[in-house]
Amino acid sequence: MVARRRVIVGGLALSGLAAGMRGAWGQAASPFTPEANPEAPQLNDVVADGYQREVIIRWGDPVLTNAPAFTPDHLTETEAARQFGWDAIIAGIVTPPQAQDGIARLVMVASHPDVSARMVFPNGRDRPRIAGKLQGASVLNMSQRGGRWVVVDGGYQSRRITDGTLCTITGPAANAIGQSVQGVLAPGIGCMTPWNTVLLPEGRTNPWIVRLAGKAAGFSSPTAGAGFGWVVELDALNPTSFPAKHTALGRMPRAGVVCGLAADGSAVVFMSEDAPMGRLFRFKGAQPVGDGSGALDAGTLAVATIEGSAMVWRDLPPGLTSLTATLSAASDGARFDAPAGMAIGADGTLYLACSGNPGRGVDQVDAFNPRSGNGAGHILALQPTGGDLAASRFAGRVILLGGNPNTDPSARYTPGSQAWLRSPYSLNFDASHRLYIGTDQGGAVTETADGLFVMNVSGYGRYALDMVYLAPIGGAIGAAGFGPQGRTLFTVARHPGATPNADFADPATRWPTVQPDMPPQTTLVSLTK
Repeated sequence: MVARRRVIVGGLALSGLAAGMRGAWGQAASPFTPEANPEAPQLNDVVADGYQREVIIRWGDPVLTNAPAFTPDHLTETEAARQFGWDAIIAGIVTPPQAQDGIARLVMVASHPDVSARMVFPNGRDRPRIAGKLQGASVLNMSQRGGRWVVVDGGYQSRRITDGTLCTITGPAANAIGQSVQGVLAPGIGCMTPWNTVLLPEGRTNPWIVRLAGKAAGFSSPTAGAGFGWVVELDALNPTSFPAKHTALGRMPRAGVVCGLAADGSAVVFMSEDAPMGRLFRFKGAQPVGDGSGALDAGTLAVATIEGSAMVWRDLPPGLTSLTATLSAASDGARFDAPAGMAIGADGTLYLACSGNPGRGVDQVDAFNPRSGNGAGHILALQPTGGDLAASRFAGRVILLGGNPNTDPSARYTPGSQAWLRSPYSLNFDASHRLYIGTDQGGAVTETADGLFVMNVSGYGRYALDMVYLAPIGGAIGAAGFGPQGRTLFTVARHPGATPNADFADPATRWPTVQPDMPPQTTLVSLTK
């Protein structure tokens, strides 16, 4: 483990620009000036003081008991279909019933959204059949041994979801598509449901369909695309269950999803469109969830619009039959700066990470996207009327404007913050209602590394930011997850070494093994105090 001192900063009162932001923030906010240099990208990961880091699983490590040894120079389909994928984001953690042996266990689901040919294959020559198996999802059976969490080799729930996994189709488009479809493609930032299943949002699937057409079975049909672009539900505790694609939630490329309950007990799913000027959608189930069966089979879709400093939901027309109708019916929806991960607070407030959009023009600025030409991103807090996630109106405020406060006068952080960040991407709450923020600058090498940060959203030190963990150069953060009683924090250092000019032969780092014959590996880690 490489441990480094955290960034230390001090509060600095500021006038002028802070006063100009009162409409978005609800109150003046002061940035700070760091007393130390920012944490520039390192060859290794960086762990904040007071944390112990352990490696849980890496790209190429076995998920299934019959997984062969990892041979990065000569990858095979068999390896790819049985090992942990090249890229990863924590989607959800399920606690199974306590076994008689008293050993603590978890079942973690990680999505594998991407496979970069230049980083995965020698000479950068794509091998689509292998790539299709490297993406998808992993279900990991984990247990606590000797005070630390480990992946159980060949655990009962362990499985891989790939481009070849059979899925069922539910909802209004089932008749047009059929009752089943092969494969899950490009799943992004997933979430847990209140009934203990995991949702995986398919992202930009069209490039994958083109990539696999004529190479992998089932992807050559002109109608193959209709089976993708949906929200997939997975019962992680039942290894014989089929993932279900829910067409009632609409078809679009999604960056992230988050699920909660409305006041009437029905399911509410928020979904962010994966686009630089992406929209925010909401699905409300037609009936209370009960045990979860059928909770996402029927309901109402809505798109977010902006009215001054409020967000208002507009229902989409019922009975959308076209497989391309979701986005066209939402043409008047508000456009956010690359909306991505979301989290729902204990009081029903919806938090949304906007990763940043350098293409937003001066005439396109609004209360929820307050800067033009800025790629540093921001975080929104959206509070529904009466605390009901199904309310038609949400009050909104900006709680963080990313960027380096030394060079970007528009960056905003609460006094007392101990760090700064760029491109917030994933959001997760722990049991103490602290908000964990994972960043993703797309592998770009900037003055600061991508990392995992924490912010209190209530009580003392509200909105003050601190650093927990930084990924190696070229890497990003794949969300956060939490063990029982919040004693263990899990996160992922995604695709280390994948800077814009790097490739398989010459990565920017070879972390975590730092061996000349090993490529850099996406790595799931645990952090304990």
